[in-house]
Amino acid sequence: MVCLLFALGSGILALPQIHAQINPSRSSVPDKFINPPGKRYSIFAGDPERVQKANEVNIKDFSGDLSIEPKTLSLSGKASDGIAPNQFKLGFKVKNTSKRSYTLSFPDAQRYDIAVTRPDGSLVYLWSEDKAFVQKEGSSFVNAGETLEFVEFLALDTLRAKVSPGTYQVQVILANYPEVTAKGSLEIVP
Repeated sequence: MVCLLFALGSGILALPQIHAQINPSRSSVPDKFINPPGKRYSIFAGDPERVQKANEVNIKDFSGDLSIEPKTLSLSGKASDGIAPNQFKLGFKVKNTSKRSYTLSFPDAQRYDIAVTRPDGSLVYLWSEDKAFVQKEGSSFVNAGETLEFVEFLALDTLRAKVSPGTYQVQVILANYPEVTAKGSLEIVP
């Protein structure tokens, strides 16, 4: 036994030295909590198939709605409804219609895409075509009954060379969930 000696005034005090093994690589959590006996379902020791099923998104629980303002644009550039004469506003709402909360996952920073097509279905404009998105995964948590809202202003100048007077279809699609979509029409006049 090793003793520590301390000098106190006129006397010496001897105390026994206590040894403690301290190893930062050792776990202080008992093994039965890390690797529980039997098959248990928890975040840490769960069945991967069950965890994946719990995280699946039921697309039928979501609905999309599109608003277009103004619904008529003039190639001559006349202003209407308080919006600049050369642009139109798209409002895309994605509603969780279920009684369950979901986490929507996205592979990058893009959350939606916009396509403008002619009445025959040919593509006039694809919003994401000339955009670069941050390559970082993201997610949006949507509670039961809640709505995600996206607003985009598109300049008529981006379409002007490609369109002539007529009615065009506008479709907005939720990125990574192409089943969640909304459509509307836009009329172009001379």
